[in-house]
Amino acid sequence: MSDIQLIRSYLYAPASSERMLSKVLDAGSDGVILDLEDTVADSHKDDAREAAAAFIREHASSSPQQLHVRINRGRFGFDSDDLHAVAIEGLAAVRVPRVEDPRDLRVLDDVLTTIERDRGLKVGAIGVYVTIETARGLHHVDGLAASPRVVRLCFGAADFLADIGGRGGHEYRATLYARSQVVIASRVAGIQAPVDSVHTNLDDLDGLRAGAQIARDLGFFGKTVIHPKQVQPVHEVFTPSDDEIMLAKEVIKRFEESQAHGGAALDLEGDFIDPALVARAHGVLDLIQPPSRG
Repeated sequence: MSDIQLIRSYLYAPASSERMLSKVLDAGSDGVILDLEDTVADSHKDDAREAAAAFIREHASSSPQQLHVRINRGRFGFDSDDLHAVAIEGLAAVRVPRVEDPRDLRVLDDVLTTIERDRGLKVGAIGVYVTIETARGLHHVDGLAASPRVVRLCFGAADFLADIGGRGGHEYRATLYARSQVVIASRVAGIQAPVDSVHTNLDDLDGLRAGAQIARDLGFFGKTVIHPKQVQPVHEVFTPSDDEIMLAKEVIKRFEESQAHGGAALDLEGDFIDPALVARAHGVLDLIQPPSRG
């Protein structure tokens, strides 16, 4: 699943809310998460599953956004009923909350493989986004990142802080170690950069931007959002600037010229261009490619 393009924003929409489902594709996010978990009352779970599946069938082929579903936890770390309801053509990925045990993800992979084969889908077409929300999940983060189908790790700051008894805001002091571990585990496993946590204060757009910038500096790419007005500030942070793009192109050009003619490559400031700098430049250009639906 490593070929799925990085995207900047994932907007939640309760699958039980017809009003919010009708508006979610107009918000401009790169990804949409149809939520079956926290925002859906237990008494409405069945209806929400049906609504999520209907939404995917109706919009997957025409929407530029990736369509994801956040499923509930169950016996093996995921709700099998949720999975059977939404694992259909057009679903890009499932987001699994509070993951702690790599063995649960192996079971999840087996179940998804069976569903895909039974429904005539390409095996492996549906990715998995794993949310790290507890100390135990962080302890096993290397195994989780290396598990089958995992496209990206996500970080759930509020639940993580509650689990460890910590406090913190967008400055990220209490979660700096955890967030860095999630980034490193993603890199070692060779999966996409992790997705940062939601910012729950809808009126604090400055705090949202500040937190998103810290996350990007740490090695995250993209952020989960809970309201349409949060989309644009997140895009501002995670979209490479014109100067960044120009510099990246120049670095690649100079390095390729040096390879063709021999000798060292120097950047605009006269500093040596090494392979790591070239890889970073390619990474910047990769971010401006249009997102796929997986």
